[in-house]
Amino acid sequence: MPIAIERDVRSAEDPEETPRGAAVTPASVTIGLLALLAAIAMIHWAELVLGGRRGHTAMANTSVPVGAFTTLLVVLGLSTLLRLVSRRLGLNRRELIVIYVMAATGSVLASSGAIHFLVPSLAAPYYFATPENRWERFHEYIPQWLAPPDAHSVTPFFEGGPLPIDVWLGPATIWCCFVIAFAICTLSLAAIVRAQWIRRERLTFPTVQVPLEVTAPSGDFWCNPVAWVGMALPFLIGTLNTLNRNYPTVPKLEVRNISLSRHFAGPPWNAMGGLRLSFYPFVIGIAYLLTTEVTLSCWLFYVARKLALVAAAVLGIDDWGTGGLSRFPFPDHQGAGAFIGLTALSVWVGRAELAQVCRDAFAPSGAAHSAAPRWAVPALMLSFAGMVGFARAAGMNAALAGLTIALALVYLTAATRIRAETGDAWLFGPRIDPSSLIVQTAGARRFAPRDLTVMAFLSNISTYDLRCVAMPHQLDAYKFADELDIDRGRMTWSVVVATTVGVPVAFWSALAVWHALGATAKGEVWRIQQGRMPFERLAGYLNAPQPADVPGAVFVAVGVLVTVALFAMRTRFLWWPLHPVGYAIAHTTSMDAQWFPFLLAWAAKVVIMRYGGAGLYRRALPFFLGLVVGDLMNGGLYTVIAFFSEGMQVYPMNW
Repeated sequence: MPIAIERDVRSAEDPEETPRGAAVTPASVTIGLLALLAAIAMIHWAELVLGGRRGHTAMANTSVPVGAFTTLLVVLGLSTLLRLVSRRLGLNRRELIVIYVMAATGSVLASSGAIHFLVPSLAAPYYFATPENRWERFHEYIPQWLAPPDAHSVTPFFEGGPLPIDVWLGPATIWCCFVIAFAICTLSLAAIVRAQWIRRERLTFPTVQVPLEVTAPSGDFWCNPVAWVGMALPFLIGTLNTLNRNYPTVPKLEVRNISLSRHFAGPPWNAMGGLRLSFYPFVIGIAYLLTTEVTLSCWLFYVARKLALVAAAVLGIDDWGTGGLSRFPFPDHQGAGAFIGLTALSVWVGRAELAQVCRDAFAPSGAAHSAAPRWAVPALMLSFAGMVGFARAAGMNAALAGLTIALALVYLTAATRIRAETGDAWLFGPRIDPSSLIVQTAGARRFAPRDLTVMAFLSNISTYDLRCVAMPHQLDAYKFADELDIDRGRMTWSVVVATTVGVPVAFWSALAVWHALGATAKGEVWRIQQGRMPFERLAGYLNAPQPADVPGAVFVAVGVLVTVALFAMRTRFLWWPLHPVGYAIAHTTSMDAQWFPFLLAWAAKVVIMRYGGAGLYRRALPFFLGLVVGDLMNGGLYTVIAFFSEGMQVYPMNW
């Protein structure tokens, strides 16, 4: 049951009515850009400087980005103080939301899965080449304009030293344009599906509800004692555990990654792999906002996935397959099929609207009938063509480039829908990512080395790590616009401005930090490893090319069929309790940490609705929203304090 959000907030915000376009004002855009720069700085400092050595809360990789949300709370606090001086000072609710949208959509691309993976991948091919790994085999297929030209030019990046602007100027400019083109492509997709998902299917969008509640002009959330109890719980846990990291005599309250594997150490139970309990307050709070069929499906399918591994071990068929991820019951391949199936079903359900959108895109002015803007389809086509042209110029076959980018968009569309329906705290796709699916299904032997090399560079858009992609936040922006009656055209421009400013700022500032520290000397090494991985995989394809993975392809088809079957059962039988998004998310790494919080939220909501009804649900709602807000405040506050406190250790709230 989603929160009932007041649509007409004009009279509540100001004594006089605010016009429809008053959200995107010079003040909100200016402050939004400042908030964006602050969020990018927090991301780089937390994740590159503090890194894993001192602990930090990841500032961009959760469904409500901690960095952007922290800037929203700071601006909200300052605006509230100004309003105490005069009602005409301060910002209205729409302006606050525009600021948050700009900070979120522009800054998420700075972190892991985007800039933090892309930049190391440009520096990795030459620096990490050795006679043993034989990476020199693909050096000849790397155009000089695509990446720095040799190991010497990137040595300061890894070991510390001055930033050679002349070395990075060309690749940085080209890749920033590519990332912006990809963001425009996903923004176009978000604009196309907006009416179908927001107005017709009425997806939940739990992550939109949190910023709306904290910025409500009535101040009901901040005046509710139940909400403060909810905020206090995660804040106290985070405070206690941060103190423990700095003063070990302070007791620690262990609430996450509690391993259950020791209880399942013997066969066949050990076949399920790692199993752990985690108590993430913000995940519980978000899950409470969902329907019980979604929360039930998420944790139940995850348990079923683990039991399928046990059953395979009992039957002695757990080694069937080609090895690696391609082993029975092929959970990652099922996940790939589920993602493809979700996107296909979304197209099928919205086929009439999508057809009208395509007709309207090229209809005479004034003849449009769809709710999508006329620019969306041409922008989608142009940005897609630009990315294919980029890959073709780098030497990749145009058809293969188009297939790779199209499949990445299919995955991302499914992931965006999952986020809109589940609030997925950490948005991962199946580990059989688009590039892997293409190469393994056809067999690496079928592809030219040049094609595989360029595909490795495209891993920044075809990775399974989707935590820091822009599309879910872009769709959230349109949901905000619908809820607060903000002009969608102006909201679109605010997103475009934030993206075109945020991407180059994030790229160059990340380069500056890595050169100042030395990426492998004092920097955080996990992101460097992620930059190496596409080329390790590429070397495997070239040195030991494998034939087509037929069993894996079969289970991709199984994933599609199961998703379609779940959709059919859900639409035909009102009593059917299982949702296809639960099947999809259960076959990603997302649910490893979230299954238990989803179970807790499902149980709490079932009990509350059974014995207290809708009235008790609404009264308990501020507590669960408080869990989200308190957890985000805790993570943001202590990480920011650590920026200015040499040696301070931080207990992360989201990893």
